[in-house]
Amino acid sequence: MRPDGRSMRESILAAAVQLFAQYGYHAAPLRDIARIAGIQAASIYHHYPNKQALLVEIMETYMLRLNTSLEHILKEYDDPLQRLHEAIANHIRMHTTYKEEFFIIDTEMRALEEEHRPHILSLRDKYEALLQELLRDGMERGIFRQSDVKIASYAMIAMCTEVATWFRPDGRLSVQQVITIYRQFIAEGLLVLMPDVSRMPDESAHLL
Repeated sequence: MRPDGRSMRESILAAAVQLFAQYGYHAAPLRDIARIAGIQAASIYHHYPNKQALLVEIMETYMLRLNTSLEHILKEYDDPLQRLHEAIANHIRMHTTYKEEFFIIDTEMRALEEEHRPHILSLRDKYEALLQELLRDGMERGIFRQSDVKIASYAMIAMCTEVATWFRPDGRLSVQQVITIYRQFIAEGLLVLMPDVSRMPDESAHLL
């Protein structure tokens, strides 16, 4: 184990995350990853066969975490609105907690070699499908308004992902406060609107 409690493999991966996020995959040499991890460049090959393997592990690890957590929400909760609230909170928390890792996922898909691209894309597609399942169920049960499920899921993902670009832990709002605001925005856009009887004209007035 390393002095900070990490294994050598974890130290290498953490260094790769730092440099991929800061400079981009192609501009991050293995020798610099090794330097930050505190090892000789050649020692990396005892743990990873090449730089591409580091990128694939980062993407696979955090997409699986995202998918697994959403699967758990769908199993744990039955109420569509509760599922929606939990999914929003989960997405924002994951993207603000692992900001660099998800930034890499969002920006470095083009750096994947052809042999790895289908697998990583399938993990992304699975997340979208799970979210669309959540939304479709709410629509079928009359809780959410009827709308294009794919577009609704893409809009929700884009909104929640964007939080990581501007959120600061020492800023004016906590993560939980941001989650509460986003829950309100998204839920109000999806919920079936019931007529407000207090604002409806009194039909009896026309009989007078």
